[in-house]
Amino acid sequence: MGTTRLGWGGATAGVLAALTLLAPWAGSGDTDRSSIQLLRSAGVLEVISGWQRPAAVLAWYLVVVLAAAALVAVAWGRPIVAGWALLPIGPAMLVAAVIVTRSALPVRWGAIVGVSAGLIATAGAVLILMTQRSRGKGAAE
Repeated sequence: MGTTRLGWGGATAGVLAALTLLAPWAGSGDTDRSSIQLLRSAGVLEVISGWQRPAAVLAWYLVVVLAAAALVAVAWGRPIVAGWALLPIGPAMLVAAVIVTRSALPVRWGAIVGVSAGLIATAGAVLILMTQRSRGKGAAE
């Protein structure tokens, strides 16, 4: 499989992971809450406070920025840049999903799709970077 296909697949998975940040991640009473709403509620309830609150918000914005950067990098023919942009998306989504599943709230489909897409994006990034390295192009870009 060529790096272009891997790049588009990984970037698409990264964008899907970013989009799921707005999808329902957990239920609270009769209301479904997105990961962004859960993050806000955790801040208001002081479940996360101090430096952790802005760090969590920054991490969520970085998922969106990195997914967009990967998409642009693939479009510009820069698979290594796309690979490095996609690499942290999976671990970020996984950590968030673990936090949600360990809470008392019921997990909704957004968390499952988000972590799956994030891990696919990271797997694509690893394949892109390994393919480029094996071709000897690792230092070229």
